[in-house]
Amino acid sequence: MSIQRKLLVCTLAAGLALSAFPSQAFMAPATPAVAASPGAWAAGQTPANGSADKPVILFVHGLTSQAKVWYENNDMYEYAYNNGYQTAFINMYDISGTPEDMWKDGELLAAKIKEISQYFGKKIVIVAHSKGGVDTESALVRYNAYPYVNRVITLSTPHHGSQLADLAYSSWAGWLADLVGSQSPGTNSLQTSNMTYFRTEMAKDPDVNKVPFYTLSGNKWSGSGKSSYTFGGAYLALFGSNDGVVTTESALRPNSTLIQMGPWNHATVRTGSYTFDLFKSYIGNAGVRAAALSSASVGSSVYGDVYTSPSSSLPTVDMSGSGLAASTNYGQYYVRGGEYKGTATETLTVEDHVKSITLDWITNQPIDELRLISPQGKVRHVQISTDRDEEIFKGAYHQVTELKNPEAGEWQVQAVSHQSGAYLMTAIYAPGTEKAHMNASFSGQSLDMTINTHGLDTEQTTLTSKVEYYDAQGKRIAPAAESHRSLSANSVEESLPVPDSGQASNYVITTDVEGKTATGAPYKRTLIKSVYVDAAGHTYSQQD
Repeated sequence: MSIQRKLLVCTLAAGLALSAFPSQAFMAPATPAVAASPGAWAAGQTPANGSADKPVILFVHGLTSQAKVWYENNDMYEYAYNNGYQTAFINMYDISGTPEDMWKDGELLAAKIKEISQYFGKKIVIVAHSKGGVDTESALVRYNAYPYVNRVITLSTPHHGSQLADLAYSSWAGWLADLVGSQSPGTNSLQTSNMTYFRTEMAKDPDVNKVPFYTLSGNKWSGSGKSSYTFGGAYLALFGSNDGVVTTESALRPNSTLIQMGPWNHATVRTGSYTFDLFKSYIGNAGVRAAALSSASVGSSVYGDVYTSPSSSLPTVDMSGSGLAASTNYGQYYVRGGEYKGTATETLTVEDHVKSITLDWITNQPIDELRLISPQGKVRHVQISTDRDEEIFKGAYHQVTELKNPEAGEWQVQAVSHQSGAYLMTAIYAPGTEKAHMNASFSGQSLDMTINTHGLDTEQTTLTSKVEYYDAQGKRIAPAAESHRSLSANSVEESLPVPDSGQASNYVITTDVEGKTATGAPYKRTLIKSVYVDAAGHTYSQQD
């Protein structure tokens, strides 16, 4: 390539690079001083280019997070400031170390919304990340803070829960949860069944749509460099596109406008340089309560109306039918957990036609080595990626690897550590031909399960179900119940008694399927289902 041509290419590249950033010089505003206590908030620096017609933006953080997530290692505050917006940042109960549910957070947030609005003398706009969007809806609808808010923008909020929260309360996760504290009222509230109940409660409240909501959702978890997102993304991929923590379907709130679904993970979706310019035009003015944007309703489902942004070329999202859109999760993961001292060993089965297995060994502290032993006895010393979770399993370490085109048969997984601790192993299978899935409901004093299978030898397959009993806050209310039976047919019904607690309860069923495929290959999978029962005995569960 000639020197002149090289210079031209460099000049074009430099021009393209510069065009990706705002033309104005960005100023770094002073860092807010938000006290480390629930409900503490602080105003950001007043921008020189602000105006009375611009609303105040209140930033609300998500699960296990805190106010500084918006301005430490994040330019969201800087973008808001340089665009002339006054800002405020708040700490929820997560700052205390024990995340609370959306009801307790919502009550706290409602009082602070009124206080912040009165402080600035105008209505506010809320930008909320993850669970912060659920807390915000609770504050506006259940605790009547809607008169002080013009509109809400949610960034990857699990409006219908996260299957990772279901996993955190499965029977195999207990050992790890005891050490890292991943079972909190906040995490419990994000189980898919609990959020099904929440959506029902919101839908029947007359104030549910008095403030318009706008949403963004991420669909890129691969290549993020975070092992926790690699695991979460692979696990949630069985349920649809996602950002490593929340599926794009779950991020769609009923009767809301989808601004954009884009290539963000659960962290970049709340980063200013990634998304602020996309939702800036939706912030609106301070003087009047915002009306819904002109994007049209294109269908209806359990979500309510489904929207696409007028500036977006996104296709219409099809969510017709009951429950969430049809899940692809048919027995494609296998879960085990427990204590370890030195070396822990688990067995993976691989049937024919499995393209790959994403394996995550989650522990309360990093392990020294992970080994895979093939059915022929060949030992593989695995190169693992490790990082610490900051979301559902906050404080735990993910050790992730991928097994491509694995040999059929039984594999041994060995994790070696010089320390003692607890682990949760999750193997996520690229779909094979064999399938199993489970639904459950509550009737009277029993939990009724239906387990359907396809491609398994019914005479050589067994089902072991274990039910964990929790109250509405995620505290255990009775010892787990367990049943063991043979797979006598492709569809099996099972009932287990539940304790008479006299209160709203949450039941998490973990069913292990173990046997052989129709061709004689060994087969092991895990099914997890969350069921919420309100005080009146009504059942809420996300249906596949």
